[in-house]
Amino acid sequence: MAKRRSKELTEEDLKQLVFQKNPQVKFKRKAGIITIIREQNHPIQKFFRKMHMRIPEESYLELDPYCSFVFSKINGRRNAYDIGRELVEKFPEADQFRYTRLILFLQQIENVDHLIERVPSSEQKIA
Repeated sequence: MAKRRSKELTEEDLKQLVFQKNPQVKFKRKAGIITIIREQNHPIQKFFRKMHMRIPEESYLELDPYCSFVFSKINGRRNAYDIGRELVEKFPEADQFRYTRLILFLQQIENVDHLIERVPSSEQKIA
């Protein structure tokens, strides 16, 4: 099997990646740390709650300082390139592999966790 080579992202590619927070996601900010609040309302969970099982109605996902910073910068106008530059200004130790890690994190919270969504290029607002 041949290895698939990943295309290197250019500066222009990073400037095209603009995300906004999913409006259905609840979160709270305390001392610079963001906590994502997820409702636990699956029908099976509701059934077991009626059976007096201890199943919380909400689960909490606390982001670390890096992730909290990135999540707070996502607003529908900033692109991945600008967020990466601001990340290095706040956390100088994050300079090595900053865009690789940033893109992986953004893809994770977009595709798996559904916390953010990509803004189509025709709707991008001028910063």
